[in-house]
Amino acid sequence: MPIAKRGAASRPRTQVRLLAAGALLLSLLFAPHTAAAADTLSTVLIDERFGAQTVPANFGFPAGASIGGGVLKVTENMRNYTTSVSRFDPSIMSEKTLDLRFDWKTSIASDGMKTGLEFRDDLGRLVFAIAATGSQLRYGLTGPDSSSATAPDSLNPTWIKTGFDRTKWYTVDLHIDFTLGRVQYSIATKEASPRVMASGTGAITGERLAKFVACNYYGTGVQSIDNFRLARPDHAAEGALAGSSVYAFGDSIVYGHSYSRGFVNLVAEREGMVLTKYAVNGATVGPVSGPSTGKILTQVRAASSQAPDFVVFDGGTNDALTLHELDGYEIGAVGDSYDPGSFDTGTFAGSFETTIHAMKQKWPTARLVYVPVHKLGSRDWETQLALRAVTLEAAEKWGVAVADVFADTTLDTRIESHRVAYTFDGLVGGFPGTGGTGTHPNIAGMTEFYVPVLTMRLADLAGVATERNSGA
Repeated sequence: MPIAKRGAASRPRTQVRLLAAGALLLSLLFAPHTAAAADTLSTVLIDERFGAQTVPANFGFPAGASIGGGVLKVTENMRNYTTSVSRFDPSIMSEKTLDLRFDWKTSIASDGMKTGLEFRDDLGRLVFAIAATGSQLRYGLTGPDSSSATAPDSLNPTWIKTGFDRTKWYTVDLHIDFTLGRVQYSIATKEASPRVMASGTGAITGERLAKFVACNYYGTGVQSIDNFRLARPDHAAEGALAGSSVYAFGDSIVYGHSYSRGFVNLVAEREGMVLTKYAVNGATVGPVSGPSTGKILTQVRAASSQAPDFVVFDGGTNDALTLHELDGYEIGAVGDSYDPGSFDTGTFAGSFETTIHAMKQKWPTARLVYVPVHKLGSRDWETQLALRAVTLEAAEKWGVAVADVFADTTLDTRIESHRVAYTFDGLVGGFPGTGGTGTHPNIAGMTEFYVPVLTMRLADLAGVATERNSGA
């Protein structure tokens, strides 16, 4: 029986000239939020917390499953190599792009036992799998096709293995794109400061989401599942960005800080885009006290002369510091002239316009996208608002699209819980950690806030919204 759907710092020096009136207005518009993430970019198909019995019972699993204590338990009292299959509603099988998240825990006791979960299409082709032994976390995107009638070793997914703590809960996040045949995944501990255990993007053979399979490969080990949420991104690119080229410029938020996969990387991976990233840590828009390589304009001038389809850039995060450190550097104002000779490059505004002009001159056919970063607890608030006013005015003047993470998401690292959960300073086990200063988004920060907003803007520029609205 198909699974039923359910809805659901210290004060700076005063030498900077701030745009006081605009800053006051924006501060009222963008006061701190308490929500962790916005749901405005997706349509929820299933949102099950297992606080009561489901319809169909036990989330559609015909055997080895029960609901109690606010969780779904599967692989209860199942024999070796056996399965229990819950089928998704036919309407879900028609979806081409899905976001799936759920919490998972296993009570597996030893390395001589193994249980797991598999997601497959109606022909048995794999979408994603997760499993565990007593000491190993396993996950897979590829493997033999299976009817899921049984789970012998010969039909196991091709496992990628890592050590883990079986006493903890884990959150699995999947972005599934059946048009492109790929899954972007993240597995992290479920705690106040989550540790990422695995993250990546890979090709899959599954072509739709049809079956949720609980597998007792051998031994005994009850698995617990909670907070199962399946959603359709409302602004999915639907394959329209595949093969397109994108250049990325900016600072450490674009580069990724100490992690090479910044948010533009994650978008390019999941959409099949060809990315060339020129961003460098510490870059500014305006004058720098160090070498000129620290300027975003220098990145643009050094980039390939071959025009990309898209140019994505940020800028201003580090200027919010240098404006208070560099004598004579001021925010300035956007002028009426389009003559670069009139731009005051001693100011942020003049330097920002110079950078946009250089991009347009070098790649006149490219579509430019500016990304205002999230609300930063690590920078002076009034300075952020003043810089934002200038960048938005300049973007409008020059016809630059805006992927507005600042306004269109709730990520605000002035809120302590956001700072801890969504930013990092260093790597843990090769992946971004948590508890950062509030500047650099970790994988959760990027995938929950940055990636949806940038994907939406790129998809709009690619004409996806127009085609969808016209019924094409």
